[in-house]
Amino acid sequence: MLLRFLFWAAVVYLAYRVITALVFGGPPKAGENRVKGKPRNPALDLSNMNVEDAKFEEIDGKKKNGK
Repeated sequence: MLLRFLFWAAVVYLAYRVITALVFGGPPKAGENRVKGKPRNPALDLSNMNVEDAKFEEIDGKKKNGK
């Protein structure tokens, strides 16, 4: 009886592994995840020469409402 249970457990496990391999293409291998194609946007050049400080002004709430 125990051997019959172990046999069917092995059959179910192997069927599970085969079905998941067919449906999902198997487990991913290490280093297999790669992005294919060219980037849509060029890399940004953020060197110190191209970066400017933002200029802020204080906004008074009374002037904004017209009072």
